[in-house]
Amino acid sequence: MSLCSPDTSALAPLDGSIPVMAWSDPVIDQLGHDPRATYVEEFWLGILGPSTTWLLRRVAAGFDASPEGFLLPVVDTARALGLGAPSGKQSPFIRSITRACQFRLARWEGEVLSVRRKFPPLSQGQVRRLPESLQAAHLQWQHTQLAHTHPELVDPSTTSR
Repeated sequence: MSLCSPDTSALAPLDGSIPVMAWSDPVIDQLGHDPRATYVEEFWLGILGPSTTWLLRRVAAGFDASPEGFLLPVVDTARALGLGAPSGKQSPFIRSITRACQFRLARWEGEVLSVRRKFPPLSQGQVRRLPESLQAAHLQWQHTQLAHTHPELVDPSTTSR
């Protein structure tokens, strides 16, 4: 079984629920971005697509209500996202989950879908695939973050002597 594809038993009840648990990653949990953050909307949206982004935002809300995990109602969630009721492995809803797995934002652990609570910053390769305007905006975002966390690296005159 691949981390992107559940075994068939996990998808058998397409009208049932998928157990969802948090994927713990101490580094990403500390440095990453909430799925509802501006960073995700501005930079990840074009990479993941709207369905996967909204799905992961819904999961984040689920973790707010049930930090230890919860059951994700398949049909209700798919319809709420405008994807219609899932009818098989190639349905838009299941493809959204698969896409989250492909970008290592989720993974199957048996019949449980483990999902990161936070998105990592984009890799350099992902940034290069953004439109030029977003590449420039991402560079500016990085510069701003660096200025807040390590001003001495941005402006050497701020280093104490």
